[in-house]
Amino acid sequence: MDFRLSDDQRMLDESASKYLAGQYSFDLYRKQLAADVAFDESRWTAMAELGWMALPFPESVGGFGGSLVDIQLIARRLGEKLCTDPWLTCAVLPGKVLEFAGGVNAMQLLSGVSAGTTRGALAALEANSHYDPTLIATRVTENGDGIRIDGQKSVVFGAEYAHVLLVTACAANGEAMLIAVPSSAPGVSLNHYRVVDGSRASEVNLNAVKLPETAVLARGCVAIDAVKRAIDVANAAICADLLGAASAMLNKTRDYARMRKQFSVAIGSFQVIQHYLVDMFIETQQSESLVWMAGLQGDTQECADREKAISIAKAYIARSAVMVAQKSVQIHGGIGVTEELDIGHYFRRVTHYAQMFGDRDHHVQRYMAFGQG
Repeated sequence: MDFRLSDDQRMLDESASKYLAGQYSFDLYRKQLAADVAFDESRWTAMAELGWMALPFPESVGGFGGSLVDIQLIARRLGEKLCTDPWLTCAVLPGKVLEFAGGVNAMQLLSGVSAGTTRGALAALEANSHYDPTLIATRVTENGDGIRIDGQKSVVFGAEYAHVLLVTACAANGEAMLIAVPSSAPGVSLNHYRVVDGSRASEVNLNAVKLPETAVLARGCVAIDAVKRAIDVANAAICADLLGAASAMLNKTRDYARMRKQFSVAIGSFQVIQHYLVDMFIETQQSESLVWMAGLQGDTQECADREKAISIAKAYIARSAVMVAQKSVQIHGGIGVTEELDIGHYFRRVTHYAQMFGDRDHHVQRYMAFGQG
């Protein structure tokens, strides 16, 4: 399989790297943590002007028709810089749900997401669902005046900054629905909090939320398949983000080992440190191959091929990136877990992203299920 980037992809990668290097520093990241924010309107506008919002979506809604690998290229650079802007959770993920759901109303919303003027958030997981979007306790009641939604959604990433929530709910007959709920609609309450890497999530309470019938974007298998496929796209991007963070930790730790001295010699000359760095390098290289494999093989409508490719990559890199982070902290010593040094923050990021939309155990079990079918 050919993993080489095209000329356009190299330009995209270089553009993302240069933009983030100039606009998102570690000091800025720490200021956002102190202020409990993970979003900046001016940066969001700049990202839209760079085409990051339009990149993943079809040309029919103003997008550029980019591939899954294109999405991964940006995600990798975001991971390298510890960027908490909710590009993945407020643009890519909800936009892909809308794209896969189809329909006039969904495409109208997607046009706004593609332009960067509308931010969404996927509210599909619940307290007892354990990464499974098909386990839905939220209820929707249909009547002649429209619909009513009651329930709670958990760990909704980016909901604090979203204009619209894409909520999954179940009708009395068991049919699943995908519903566009304005975040400011009466009956919607959000409890915001910071997650371990500094990004933001919310608990979403839906109490007698009344909406017109046109708020229903998709039903049945179409709704569920749209959500599951979009989450797979998000997981492919998460794998790339983890790769970016792991690569950054490897480079920073290697440089530290060359500079830090004990007994008047660089600690990088010690055999045990060299072994650690080699282990980190091998894990990062193997992860990179799996990330691009997931990007190429996961960019398909074929459910089995897509899910297997994504789960292989996520299961491996969820362990690998955490191992790289652990060894980075060990080589740095006590300073590696201080607030002032970025290594500890990378550790937090990979810990969070390794769990996001399915941890290692979840993806191992999902892959094994194909062999048992």
